[in-house]
Amino acid sequence: MMTLAMGNKDEELKVLQIRHEEKFKKRLSDMGIYKDAQVKIVKNDIPGPLIVDIKGSRLILGRGQAQKIMVEGV
Repeated sequence: MMTLAMGNKDEELKVLQIRHEEKFKKRLSDMGIYKDAQVKIVKNDIPGPLIVDIKGSRLILGRGQAQKIMVEGV
C-alpha cells in the first residue's frame, strides 16, 4: 500500500482508502475517486500537481490531496 502521490507515470492503481474527513471523501467520490476505483497516473512531476485518468476523464489533484489517497498496483 502506498499513496497516490508515490505512483509513477502510466501506472494503473486501485484506490484502497481515503484518509481524510467525510467532506473530502464525498468531493473525491463525486469526481470518481472512491474505494476500489481504478486510476491511471498521466503526470506526476515533482513539484506540482498530479494528473490522473479516471474512466476516460482527466483530473488534477494537488500533491497534498494525493497523499491522502491510499492505493495499490493493479
